[in-house]
Amino acid sequence: MDPNEQPPTRPSDRLDARSLARSKREAMRRRARRIRRSVATAAAALFTAAFLAVYVQLASGHDPALSSSSTRSTLSASVQAAGSTTKSAAAKAAAAKKATAAKKAVAAKSTAATESESSTASSGETSSATAVTTSQS
Repeated sequence: MDPNEQPPTRPSDRLDARSLARSKREAMRRRARRIRRSVATAAAALFTAAFLAVYVQLASGHDPALSSSSTRSTLSASVQAAGSTTKSAAAKAAAAKKATAAKKAVAAKSTAATESESSTASSGETSSATAVTTSQS
């Protein structure tokens, strides 16, 4: 008998090997299915969380696209404020006086516009009253 010769395999050994291979394949399939499910669940949860965060931010009125101009103006105002710390007190007072004068001018313009609208409306009423009296005579 040659030592390299393998003994003839029994049918029961082949059946055991096949059942072992089958069980390993099933275990690999279960593992792959579990990994796929966990990745899909994690991706869905991450997407839902990101979508919810954006939705809540927009629903609360904090739209980043709409506030970009205000961010720029706030940034420029903060830069100006940082630069104004080096100004003298007289320059600050002059700037405040100028701002107050500009506000008063805007208020005066709006008041004048309101008065002119009301005078136009009252003159229109007068002319219609005159037209009524003319048509009766």
